[in-house]
Order: sequence, then structure tokens, then C-alpha cells
Amino acid sequence: MGERDSIDDGVRVNMSRLWVLVGCLLLAPCVSSQASPLPTVSLECESGPHEMEVYPGSDRVVQVNCIVTNDSIHTEQISISVSSSGLVVAAPSSLTLAPGDETEFQVSSRGDEKMAPQTFNVSVSATVDTFSGAPCVTCEPETVDFLVETVQYADFSVSARTGTLQMDIDTSSDVSFDIHNEGNAEDSFSVIIENKSGLEALGFSFSVNETGQLSSGERLPYSLTVSASSDVSETDVQVSVKFVSNFDNSIFETSEFILRSDGAPDPIISLGSDDTALIYGGISVAGLLITILIIFIAMRSMRRRKIVSFSDEFEDFSDLDDF
Repeated sequence: MGERDSIDDGVRVNMSRLWVLVGCLLLAPCVSSQASPLPTVSLECESGPHEMEVYPGSDRVVQVNCIVTNDSIHTEQISISVSSSGLVVAAPSSLTLAPGDETEFQVSSRGDEKMAPQTFNVSVSATVDTFSGAPCVTCEPETVDFLVETVQYADFSVSARTGTLQMDIDTSSDVSFDIHNEGNAEDSFSVIIENKSGLEALGFSFSVNETGQLSSGERLPYSLTVSASSDVSETDVQVSVKFVSNFDNSIFETSEFILRSDGAPDPIISLGSDDTALIYGGISVAGLLITILIIFIAMRSMRRRKIVSFSDEFEDFSDLDDF
């Protein structure tokens, strides 16, 4: 009898445990209408595309927010992994969440300086490693992707090959520069002569074109033409030439050269044959009049001398009569 009673007690204990387990399972939906009895996880990240600045001196980092949620009735330890081709990426390696909890974390993506404009895919995965202390060998990762774009920027340098340009009247000459596209993509540049109207008032004109397209890292010689008119003024002035990026008009460089000219010569009076004859005729008449005047003065002087001499002789005869 004692052995039979012991067996009955064991059965009653096991039945009690079974009812407790059944009760827990029945009450589980009441804990959360969305909670799963199976280990599971959900993941969301900002989709983007997210822009990354890569110009010299930029931090070249993009931070993207993600949210991971424990959708089960278990306490879960969740591992996080990130990957990308072309970017350095990082995120927390693991998280522990209570049933129904969620948390936010950041995925960091870093690029290289001066990277060309392009789009990168970043993949983020969350996997349940353990639930309620038990390993989950069949749990599949939850994966989401987002995009990161490296942004184009403008940067370039300009140096003048021509230091001083000496111009004669009615001539044209070229002024040369070296342009280096230091941006991370193809660009072209507009060219502006500063104080152009003032230089044109001095008798100069300019033939200026855009530079054309330059690839990233490309160097290109560039020339503009300066022309001096026939009445150009004497000049010794510094000319500023402004180069402006067509991709980003806020980026520009200025280079200078010296423009010199001796100016147009003084005008020479040119006379026609009739005018020349009149002038020479006038000179001849004037010379003749001067000659006649000189002869007239000379004759009057000689006459006066004769009159004076006769007067003296007459006085001498008068003196003889007195004797």
C-alpha cells in the first residue's frame, strides 16, 4: 500500500506541473497580443540615401539610426552585424532585450577622402543568439539595407604662365594659365575678366571662352586673347582673371598678369598738294615782302645820309660868305 500511495503522489505532482504549464501557455497571449512564443526579432533602419561629404577636411562619416525589437516572450541576446563594399562600417556587436522591448542603435559608415561620387549599399543584420538562456540554433537573421552616397565637391587651382604682356597698337596676344581640377568629379570653369569695362575704355578687348570639361585630377592649359586697338592708351596695369566652378559657383580662383602698352604715337599732320602749295606760296610772298621792306629801309637810310651830307656842305659855303 505504501508504494502505491507514493506512485499516486508522484502522478498528482506531475499533473499539477502540467496544468501550470498549460496555464502559462493559455495566459501568454494576454501578456502581449504581438508576442511570439518562439524567439524572433525585428529590425528597421533609415533607408536613405544618406549623403557623405568627402572633400578634404570633412569627417567623411554617416550615422544611420536603426531600431531592433524583441517580439517574443523570451529575454533575448541579439547579435548585430554590418557589412558594405567600399566603406568602413561599425555598430554594437550585441544587445540584450527583455520580452517586447526595443532599443535604438547607430550604424557608422566611413569613406575615404576625395572618393568619386557613387552609391554604396550597407547591410545590417540582427540575429537571436539565445532566448531565455537557451541557444537558438535555428534562428535566421533579420536583415535590412540602406544606401550611402558620396557627394561631388568642387576644388581646383590656377597658375598664370604669362607674367607680363607687352602690347603694341593693332596687335593681339594670348595669355596662358594652367588649371588643375582637384575636385572628385568632372567639372568645367567659367572665366571672367575683372574690371573689363575699364580696360576696354583704354582700348583693349578680350576673347574669353569657358575651359571645357576637366576630369578629376586633370591639368589643362588655357589661353585667352587680348587685343589692342590703334588708339590704345599708354598702360601699365595688373589684370585679374577670375575662374569659377560651373558645378559650384561659390568656388572660384583668381590669377593675375601685368598688361603694358606704350600707347598710340602722337598724330602727324599730313597736307595735301594744294595745301602744300598754298603754304609754300605764302612763305614765298612773305619772303618777298620782307625783302622789299629791307630794300625800302636801306634806300631811306641812304637818302637820309645824302641829305645830311648836303646840309653840311651848304653850311660850309655859308661860312665862306662870312669871310
